Amino acid sequence: MEYQKPRIEFYRQRTFSEKLNAVFEFIRENWKPLLKYSFYLIMPICLVQAFAMNSFFDIYIDMIMNSVGGNPFGNSMISFFTSYGVMLFCMLIGSTIMSGMVYAMMQTYATRENRLQDITLNDFKEALVKNVWRCLRIIFALLFVYLLIVFIMAFLAVIVSTISLVITIPLLIAFIICLVPLMMLVPVYIFEHDIDFFDAIKKAWKLGTATLGGMLGLMIVLNIIASVIQTVTMLPWYLTLIFGTIFSISSESMIAQSVIYKFAIYILGLIQSYGMYVSTIIGIIGLAFQYFHAREKVEGITIESNISNFNDL
Repeated sequence: MEYQKPRIEFYRQRTFSEKLNAVFEFIRENWKPLLKYSFYLIMPICLVQAFAMNSFFDIYIDMIMNSVGGNPFGNSMISFFTSYGVMLFCMLIGSTIMSGMVYAMMQTYATRENRLQDITLNDFKEALVKNVWRCLRIIFALLFVYLLIVFIMAFLAVIVSTISLVITIPLLIAFIICLVPLMMLVPVYIFEHDIDFFDAIKKAWKLGTATLGGMLGLMIVLNIIASVIQTVTMLPWYLTLIFGTIFSISSESMIAQSVIYKFAIYILGLIQSYGMYVSTIIGIIGLAFQYFHAREKVEGITIESNISNFNDL
């Protein structure tokens, strides 16, 4: 019988290095299902996103080249904002699906006998759908609050006076600072099934402020690692795009209009888009382990569970 490592314990206080080790141990143990189902779920979005992204940059480069001659937008303004909107929409949906998928897999890992070995989509589909909807609620709620603050700032600056910037700018800065501990909102709202949205905000603030330093350090380190992965997958697409533009300008050739170039830039755009989503897995798992650590530190749920189950020992 093949030896199997002990299941990774979620709810446990960990030092900074222990949290990093737990994140990469979980990825090392489950990288195959993570990559497999991220490919199945995210690639359809990447197909659209890569097309919109290439279209956006083509129009953007044309705008720069034509800016000397007059109107930089010309007749491409609608296409420019359409491509940009589609790209942002794909990133929104893709990020939501990635968070929902990773957390659904972590929930399944904690309860399934074989963890994530030979897992199928049906094993975590219900949790995936529920998690995605909860992530969308969080995104739209934060977006609404952000737009409301921006509207209030613009109203005060235009209607009242420019002196109101003394109030509005600190207000925006305070809102951005408040978002740091509220990073905990996603794992709180997903892993605690019976909690409502406003209670999740209160609890995320409580856990986030209680472990703010550790969370900031962990997220900074994991985002640096993720940015390296994003850079590696982005560079071929970026360099091909730049070289194609330079050759087209310098030699007046039609390389940027050739079928081979367009196909190559689209494939590289797919790799760049998929690599961007895959790199976010590190931060998503890291935030989950930060939540497990914070909840154990603040609430001591493992101790409470052991006390309540003492008679069964």
